[in-house]
Amino acid sequence: MKRIISWILCLTLIAALAGSVLAAPAENGNPQQGEKIEGTEGESAGEQGESAGEQGESAGEQGESAGGEGGSAGGGDGMDGNQVASAGAPEGSVNISSGEKILDGEVISVWEGSAVQNSGTSVIVARNCEITGDTTAETTPVTGNPGNLLIAGSIRTTIALGQGQSFYINSKITTKNWAALATDGAEPALSDDEKELSLYAYGTEATALEGGYGAYSDLFCNFYSYGSDLQSAEIGIISGTYGTITIGTIAEGEANEELAAHLIDEDTAVHEDKEEGSVITAGRNAIMIHSVNLPPYWEYEGYSEEELPLYSTPVYAHASVLKTDLSLNKGIEYEDQKQAFIDHSAGSVILVKSTNTDIVLDACELIADEAGTGNIIQTVYNNDTMFMNAVPDGEEYPGVNITMKNMEVEGNVVHEDYQRKLQLTLEAAQLTGSVNEYDCAHWNEVSAAEGFTDFCLDASYETHHGAFLVLTEGSVWNVTEESCLSGLTIEEGCSVNGTITVDGEAVEGPGAYTGSIIVTP
Repeated sequence: MKRIISWILCLTLIAALAGSVLAAPAENGNPQQGEKIEGTEGESAGEQGESAGEQGESAGEQGESAGGEGGSAGGGDGMDGNQVASAGAPEGSVNISSGEKILDGEVISVWEGSAVQNSGTSVIVARNCEITGDTTAETTPVTGNPGNLLIAGSIRTTIALGQGQSFYINSKITTKNWAALATDGAEPALSDDEKELSLYAYGTEATALEGGYGAYSDLFCNFYSYGSDLQSAEIGIISGTYGTITIGTIAEGEANEELAAHLIDEDTAVHEDKEEGSVITAGRNAIMIHSVNLPPYWEYEGYSEEELPLYSTPVYAHASVLKTDLSLNKGIEYEDQKQAFIDHSAGSVILVKSTNTDIVLDACELIADEAGTGNIIQTVYNNDTMFMNAVPDGEEYPGVNITMKNMEVEGNVVHEDYQRKLQLTLEAAQLTGSVNEYDCAHWNEVSAAEGFTDFCLDASYETHHGAFLVLTEGSVWNVTEESCLSGLTIEEGCSVNGTITVDGEAVEGPGAYTGSIIVTP
């Protein structure tokens, strides 16, 4: 039965892609350098929700096309409604589906739609540009399956689709809401001569003023931020299953072969400090990683129904700042259950929702707004139960693996995704805070107490996965409040400033401990 459904969904995807090809626009003319482009007419059906992708009129939004959080066959942030409706792109926008277009010094301002869009295998290079997306519409929660991202807005100022390659160099992108740098409707690279969709920000500012996110790494997408500043009223960067996030310095950007091929001397000369990292600031979460299930791709090798749950989303950040600032949040009102769920993790720097991930944080600053949870890491059960990767009771998935190295960080680690193991490894790092694991009963109690029982599906869950902490290379854990773990490894030269008990027995010094571990200040 599942195989029949998947074939139906694949046919839905093919029909949607066929429509996008028929609707693909001719390449816009290249404006003169410094020319201001005003788009005041011509609403894009994709951005306005008139396409099947945005407002739930398609099978994707109705759950018949099982894509990502957005419900599209291609991914999580809406359907590729922009691609399907690209013939109706706003006047003054830049929209290409093939070849390469270079924008240099343009000021592009578009109302009610995407200002810059590239699809197919096209390449867009925007250097020294100011790109703005605005709308007269009030900022309200996104509807349909994209609404399960719990973001607000109606426009995506820039968007890459298909296998597009996008390079934003020393530019400024501003959106009123939804998305500054969006990806959607991506196609997997199935041969050596194909490239997955990639979106690069080098020395660039991207801002979502009232809601939404700074950047999205959707399914089969790769987002790179090098010496860039992303700020959002809600979420800084989002990644779904098969997406990747890389955050680093100007120097790392210049060492990236794909990006370097599009950099000119003038681009790099303005950055004297090559070790300048990125800064990701958000009014809710700096990074959010969520699970996405995608039946239309189960027929592809590597993306089967059996392989999908074992995939881990990679995230790498180096010499950069990830922080939350709740003063940026504009207080958009969501439905009661959704609002309660949002509040439960508001202020957590990195939020992981029911997915496997491998996160490496090297020489980074993680700053959690004390007005929020105070958590630097928090895992939770995904509110999007339609497209989540649930772990059957009794099975073991790769889980959440986080490495912090060459850094000092303050804040708590809260592991509430009881279906997965969390392993936190400190390498030459210092953590000042608590680390706690929780079970299914806790999640049910919290959801009832705080009012989000819609996102509580297991009456019970017998398997205990737990949280494990490993200290290596002289690392130090300064315990600030009672912590509960299932595993604690302290290598020689490392220390825990706290009192440790294992199954009720006090222990001291280096060792590898498992059991019911309680650590108090």
